[in-house]
Amino acid sequence: MKIKDIAAAIEERVPTALAAEWDHVGLMLGDAEAECTGALTCLDCTPSVIGQAAEAGCNLIVTHHPFIFRPIDRLTQDRVKAREVKALFEGGIAVYSAHTNLDVADCGLNHTLAKLFGARAEESEDCGLYARVDRQSAADVAKRVAKALGDPTVKVCCGEREVERVYIVSGSGGGAEELETAMRSADALISGEVKHNVFTDAAAAGFPVVEFSHYYSEIICCDVLKDLIKSAFCDLKVISERRECPYKTLEEL
Repeated sequence: MKIKDIAAAIEERVPTALAAEWDHVGLMLGDAEAECTGALTCLDCTPSVIGQAAEAGCNLIVTHHPFIFRPIDRLTQDRVKAREVKALFEGGIAVYSAHTNLDVADCGLNHTLAKLFGARAEESEDCGLYARVDRQSAADVAKRVAKALGDPTVKVCCGEREVERVYIVSGSGGGAEELETAMRSADALISGEVKHNVFTDAAAAGFPVVEFSHYYSEIICCDVLKDLIKSAFCDLKVISERRECPYKTLEEL
């Protein structure tokens, strides 16, 4: 099958129409007509990931974070992005990205997180998912989140408050808009990269917020994308990146 066939299979389950207006999804680089020799799924297309794909004989990298997101003003040899583009073209490797459309799809990250947290999905709104947990304290929810993701960075405010309906946003969803959406119809916000003013406002209102790290909530994309592709092409070689968090907590040093 061709790379365009892999793209079509992904988009059948994760339509590009689900992506936010500001997002960039789909084939980012490469030849859609090329025969696919294998696919590697990853969170970010990094030099390490490109090397892993080449080593495994995969000419397609499927990412969650868009390979091209912000405008590129130049591609000179001193820029990491330029070196990545060069390596990809020289290796004949294409890059496909499924971002916010993968977040909100029924088979995507928000629903997967809900299952990991033992929550029952109810309805999607904006970039997040309302889900229900057995009634418990926000602190207990935070502990469950940390254990499910293996995330040593989880934080919580108003941990003593009991919660039942939660609003889950994978990745970076800790802004004022997400907090407002959560406060309308849920007992807590569960998301990543929560801004200081959001924590401050939530604490003042007595509204629980559980913050996980962007990386730990979205590295699960590797398995989600791998399963999605293998369900359509069972004979295609599909591997996941060797997972390496780009940082370490002080406790991990």
